[in-house]
Amino acid sequence: MKIPGKKFLFDILTFCLVITLLELFLTIVCFFSPMVNVLLTMDSISPSVPDERLGHRPNPALPGHDDKGFRNASVPDEAKIVALGDSQTYGDGVFWQDAWPSKLEELSGDTVYSMAFGGYGPAHSLILWEEAALFNPRIYIEAFYSGNDLFDSFNLVYNLGQLPELKTANKEIELEIREMEKAESVAQHVSNLYKMGKNKKGTLGYYLSLGDDFFSSHSNIYVLLRRAKRELFRLIESGKTESDWGKARTFAEENSDYCQAFEDGPFKTIFTPDYRLTALDLEDRRIAEGYRISLEAIKRMNELALQQERQFLVVLIPTKELVFKELIRNPSEKHLALIRNEELLWKKAKEFFRAHDIDFVDGLAAFREMLSQGIQPYLVSHDGHPNEYGHYAIAGLIYTKLLKNRGDGEAGIRGFQDE
Repeated sequence: MKIPGKKFLFDILTFCLVITLLELFLTIVCFFSPMVNVLLTMDSISPSVPDERLGHRPNPALPGHDDKGFRNASVPDEAKIVALGDSQTYGDGVFWQDAWPSKLEELSGDTVYSMAFGGYGPAHSLILWEEAALFNPRIYIEAFYSGNDLFDSFNLVYNLGQLPELKTANKEIELEIREMEKAESVAQHVSNLYKMGKNKKGTLGYYLSLGDDFFSSHSNIYVLLRRAKRELFRLIESGKTESDWGKARTFAEENSDYCQAFEDGPFKTIFTPDYRLTALDLEDRRIAEGYRISLEAIKRMNELALQQERQFLVVLIPTKELVFKELIRNPSEKHLALIRNEELLWKKAKEFFRAHDIDFVDGLAAFREMLSQGIQPYLVSHDGHPNEYGHYAIAGLIYTKLLKNRGDGEAGIRGFQDE
């Protein structure tokens, strides 16, 4: 009499053996073929690695990153200009050659080294200062983005325990902040809003994402099948007639609690005022504290530059929502609150910079100049990063300031504050 269980067990063992042999085969192929290794690992390589002081830093193993992990073609011995900032400077959504540090290098002819990465704020730049100084730059540029730099700097100081000297000396405020973070951390709240309510802890999407992370890190076959699936879907999508704007608008409709579709003549994009307001709500003690920390970090960087007899420039990078302000009809209450907070932030920041003789240029005018020419500086999706035109606007703004001061010898920026 045949026992069905034996055949089933044999089939299972055979399947496991085949999978093991395939995994071994792919591992050997990856070892001998760098191209195959990149194809199989580029989706599974983490964009960042843990860092004791910064919390995280860019991963040198990621394609397009240099040996130090930053997004440059290579690591130069020296760089005339070092650019510090977050993903707005790193160039999320564009090729690294289209990010504004690369465009500035093209315009100026000077070596520009980018040390920017997503999730960094001015407090992170202060920590990176010594590393940046090794390139012996003549000019340091700090890109200050209103969209999330405040809570990134807050999180670094209060939750990661770095730069404790930047904490408030007011114990009552510190206690209030701790209680607020205990109820729900601002980082988690912003993260949940960014996910548009998807993949929250305890949901099916959350556990599926954990499974994807696990298999991506432990199985070449899984990565290969996932890549094949993505390529198949890409081919299917490429055959559809729906435009990028159509896809973006569909996404906004599916996430109407978080997104607002905007269309006016040649301009089309998606706003996310709830998400942006959370990171810009100056009535939130944590955001207000992140603002104070950011300004203090910028002030200290300026002092360090003066000690080194180097030049320091702050580039103010606004949110997409503020850039389009004059074109928006019937904005929501959240949108209006966001604009009020951001305009107040920039007003006080400029007063602070002038009071401490810190040079700055305001990217808002450069972006709006593009709008006046019928050029959209942002992607049509809900992504808040500039497109290649937006990055060129920032590079052109900075380069214009450098040219204006060439009468002092080298291209510099001191004395050219915005009015």
